[in-house]
Amino acid sequence: MATALVATIVLAAWAYQVVSYESPLGTDNVVVVDRSSTSNGSNDVLATLSFQDGAEDLDWASMLIEIEANDQSYTCSFGSQSVDADESGKVISRLSSDGVTFSTTIDATSEETFTYISVPMQKEANESMYTIRASKTDVFLSEGVKWMFVSDTAFQDVTSVNESEMSNSTTDRLEWYTYDLAAHRITPNQGTYVLLQGGIFYKMQFLSYYNENDESRYISMLTSAIASEEHPALQDPTLVIPSPCLIETSGGSVQWNASESISLREQNANICGENCAMDIKITYEMIAVKTENTE
Repeated sequence: MATALVATIVLAAWAYQVVSYESPLGTDNVVVVDRSSTSNGSNDVLATLSFQDGAEDLDWASMLIEIEANDQSYTCSFGSQSVDADESGKVISRLSSDGVTFSTTIDATSEETFTYISVPMQKEANESMYTIRASKTDVFLSEGVKWMFVSDTAFQDVTSVNESEMSNSTTDRLEWYTYDLAAHRITPNQGTYVLLQGGIFYKMQFLSYYNENDESRYISMLTSAIASEEHPALQDPTLVIPSPCLIETSGGSVQWNASESISLREQNANICGENCAMDIKITYEMIAVKTENTE
């Protein structure tokens, strides 16, 4: 009986850790939204956004700001946005607020077949032309891709690479995660992968193994070209178009500083005219950010 009691207590403690698990992704920042007066023009400032006290700096590469008005959705960025993605596909990729980084989710649920993705083209690929393939936790690089893993280095901090330090071995699967036995979770390792394909250097950071409903085998990651102007996907008008909503900031396009206010301005588009209803939705590392409207 004593052994059974101890086992029950241990099992209960383990179950509590599993159900009470909190993702390290996202932010506790609260965004205060101050709506502006709008007209029927196409260059109005729609809102000013700031953080409540105690906030942290946030990377624009991990941010997505959307405006919903008149039953339509618009993305705000520093210049470009993704064309609306096919949500039924196995690879869903969206351009982040910085206009050069893609947030991508791979459906790796199949145990029989791999899902292939082209990082240069930011879309589902096939076995003859791809960058990585994924099934469950198994992730492999394509033959001919050179790579290296820069441990404990944030995505934004990788700005150059020494090709001589890169590996051309792609036979083994990537050891991209750690299994947390206590929480029964797959946790991506801290660091950034650098890839060389087609003469262009890319960087890639795994974010999560779970989707917004906490279902497993949905691998999410950030990717961009180290020299952003070289990224083929950014030159494809079927994937990327000018954003109708611009982010205006006194800072740079790398971080939203904790003490900084930003403005969202129409760019040659009448997103919200007089007396229109508008809702602003923000995600950070694919996790919803809390917002509060001023009176």
